[in-house]
Amino acid sequence: MILFKGKSLKPEFNDNLPAGSFVKMTKKCSMTSSLFLDLIHHLGKYKAAGTCLLVFDGASCHLVYSIVEAADHHDIVLYCLPSNTTHELQPLDRSVNKSFEHHWDKETLLYLYQNPGKK
Repeated sequence: MILFKGKSLKPEFNDNLPAGSFVKMTKKCSMTSSLFLDLIHHLGKYKAAGTCLLVFDGASCHLVYSIVEAADHHDIVLYCLPSNTTHELQPLDRSVNKSFEHHWDKETLLYLYQNPGKK
């Protein structure tokens, strides 16, 4: 799931995304309970057969009973990270997230270079 700030979903936002990806527009470009529920249903549709583990932070929008029900329905096990563990998880920022951001930025610049008429 990719979130963009705004109201109108432009068709080019979906161009060249990996299979199973989807884009949602948000007022503040942040997750809401409704969007997280959409993610659970989407993940349930595209995940491999069997149980799936979804690790997430303890944001209040994630802690809604309808999300738990949807996860159970799709055989998704929810694991909420404990509060105040940011300092323990920072190695992910340096290793996983930093690498992802580097490759994302590289691909974004390549796309803009190869498609000068699109934004």
